[in-house]
Amino acid sequence: MSAQRRAKSLPNAAEESNFAMLYRPAPLDFERQILVFLHIPKTAGSALDEALKQGLGEENCLLTRAENIGQIFPDRFRKAHWRVRKFLREGRFRLRGRDILLPEDVSPEALGRFRLLDGHFSLGKEPKTGREPVYITLIRDPIERFLSDYYYRFEWAQDKQERHAFRRFEVDHFVDYVYPRRAWSELNLQCRYLARRGNFNAARESVDRRVFLAAPSNRIDDCLGLLRPVLNLGKVQAPRSNVGRIRQIRAQPSPGAVAKIREMVAEDIRLYDYVSTAFDQLVRAV
Repeated sequence: MSAQRRAKSLPNAAEESNFAMLYRPAPLDFERQILVFLHIPKTAGSALDEALKQGLGEENCLLTRAENIGQIFPDRFRKAHWRVRKFLREGRFRLRGRDILLPEDVSPEALGRFRLLDGHFSLGKEPKTGREPVYITLIRDPIERFLSDYYYRFEWAQDKQERHAFRRFEVDHFVDYVYPRRAWSELNLQCRYLARRGNFNAARESVDRRVFLAAPSNRIDDCLGLLRPVLNLGKVQAPRSNVGRIRQIRAQPSPGAVAKIREMVAEDIRLYDYVSTAFDQLVRAV
């Protein structure tokens, strides 16, 4: 089904309401629809996920495997090699007739009982259930998201001795490493989750035509407020996110490094500003 036909089939389609995105405060019909949470890494998605599990029941929520997005490649050859390996791996799953993101302990036949699919995957890549996907997501300030991801991976790399030495660089050194490799690395990650490429215009079209609700990550409470009549959530609350331990004790980025990050995530910044404005208008309208 095309994105245009899917939007028109939703009872909450944008053309049938005055709301931004595809949002409408009417209950979902889980017999023919399923909530799909595009959990972009380091956007406070775990807090929203916890609240959704409280409201929908953990037994009705499926955490998928993660799609591998957001790679930093040392050179173009490594990127090409990685893409070939990814294609072959996905092909092996297709030959088995099994979705690569479906956990091994979940059968395809069991997908019908879930009300929520949640995971690190791009729009449209979720395991298919035969029901209409209703997409929600959180978008975070891109510079903050970049730094949060860096500190998280830095901690992981130190503990696990991750094979890529650049993951263990201090923040300014890391930024200086990525910056000249930005043309072939997977930056503007939030656009990529929504449009499979790091382009604001493509991501905006997804927000306008395919996403039920996109919210800034610092407005999770308002996001839950909009979802309550849709999901019958009651008075569930999202837990508060804490600043990571490593970020509190490691060196902070210099102004020059922040300027380079801003340039590298310029498309995500446009997306964040767009979603923030649309969400604010939606909250006021409701």
